[in-house]
Amino acid sequence: MTGFEIVMVILAGGYVAGGAYDRLKDAVRERRKAKAQALIGPEPVCGCGHHLAYHDARDALCYASVPTADGGTDESVRQCPCRRYAGPEPLATLYSPELTSPVGERPAIKPAD
Repeated sequence: MTGFEIVMVILAGGYVAGGAYDRLKDAVRERRKAKAQALIGPEPVCGCGHHLAYHDARDALCYASVPTADGGTDESVRQCPCRRYAGPEPLATLYSPELTSPVGERPAIKPAD
């Protein structure tokens, strides 16, 4: 083999090894992202495409604005027609009494029902 052929073989080997290394780095990065997303949980997005924050917990209405499909020249918007949040359930809201109080006062503890 000539010196030129040896150089070409070394370059080709480096190209293949570099590509394999890049694919390995991408695979590790994707796996880390998937693990982090699994720990965080799903994003609370309703079937209408709006976040849980746009839905009223009491009335169950979606208060996001969506464009109308009337074909008019003005860009008018209306309230989203979604009437109930249908996304993943968030963690329950828990109540805990105040742990700190002014000096000399004791916090009022209610008995459990």
